[in-house]
Amino acid sequence: MTRTFADLAKALLNATLILLALCLFLGWKLMAAASAVTSNAAEITSRVEPLHTAVAGLRGDIAGLRAAVVQNGTDTVSPARLASVEERLDQLQASLSGMRDLPQQAAAEAARAGAAEFAARLTGLLRCSGQKNAAPPC
Repeated sequence: MTRTFADLAKALLNATLILLALCLFLGWKLMAAASAVTSNAAEITSRVEPLHTAVAGLRGDIAGLRAAVVQNGTDTVSPARLASVEERLDQLQASLSGMRDLPQQAAAEAARAGAAEFAARLTGLLRCSGQKNAAPPC
């Protein structure tokens, strides 16, 4: 009877240790995934920063044009100044259209990386299960 309880205690300890190892592994993988997401977010932020600067400059130009219109009427606004604002708006629009694809690109890249890692692990497991005298890494 005591031997049964001792075996049961050992089995309980083994199961607990296996669950602990699994939780540590999953936590490690979660931290790696969070790190990858953070690096992607930093890259996206670095791409957005020039747009923020361009929008701030454009706001200043438009405020200057508005002040000129209010003070002197529409006849004093030069066509060259308006063309400059239009050109900057076109550049900003082109940059924004490129930014729309960033989330899809990041998601596709993450999916490819996850699929590649899964395939590598699956191949390793299949290789190990196919061997009769498996080496210690299997």
